[in-house]
Amino acid sequence: MKGISLFFAGLMVITSCNSGRNQEHDAEEIPLDQMGEQPIGQTIIPGVETGGAVMEVSDDSHDFGKIKEGEKIEHEFTFTNTGTSPLIISNVHASCGCTTPEYSKNPIAPGEEGMVKVVFNSAGQLGKQHKVITVTSNASSPNTLLHIRGEVNK
Repeated sequence: MKGISLFFAGLMVITSCNSGRNQEHDAEEIPLDQMGEQPIGQTIIPGVETGGAVMEVSDDSHDFGKIKEGEKIEHEFTFTNTGTSPLIISNVHASCGCTTPEYSKNPIAPGEEGMVKVVFNSAGQLGKQHKVITVTSNASSPNTLLHIRGEVNK
């Protein structure tokens, strides 16, 4: 019985939250066609304008073929900033702890190249492999996916 009383008390508190609101202080409704474009899920980097930088990756996938377990494979992905603003990489994250990324930390000027180097440690990774590296930046497409694939045998 005590649980039911608490339930109804909570329900009353929730429903009464909006009853005393002064409607004059609500935010003004802005039509969608007057709002600035803000892509859903875009990472915002404080103080950095988004949309002016464009990350163009020459090849977003690398197949390392068949290797023996325990080998370390290294691959360097290169990209060019084809936009009009400096490209700033804020994070690079691999889908597995067996894959370690390194990347260009300095802003990449328009027309310049940058890199993401990936080291894959195949120890304990038997069978077909597909690892995804997510590059987060201030580019017009804020998340770029890079892929390494191959097969690890004993």
